[in-house]
Amino acid sequence: MEDELARLREENAELRRLLTKHQYAGLAPVGSAGACPECAGVAPPEGTGHRPGCAIAAALAAAAEAR
Repeated sequence: MEDELARLREENAELRRLLTKHQYAGLAPVGSAGACPECAGVAPPEGTGHRPGCAIAAALAAAAEAR
């Protein structure tokens, strides 16, 4: 139980850090393919997605594994 609580606190701290860093990340022009605010990777077909070492990609992957 303590391990799970510590893991959730660490995950919460990382997500808060990303939110603070990219507080306007949800804003994108209409019709834009968008780009990751952390690594500037663009989704296919214009790009190849997140770049290696992207913290947002890592957080998304961890959330997908938890499901």
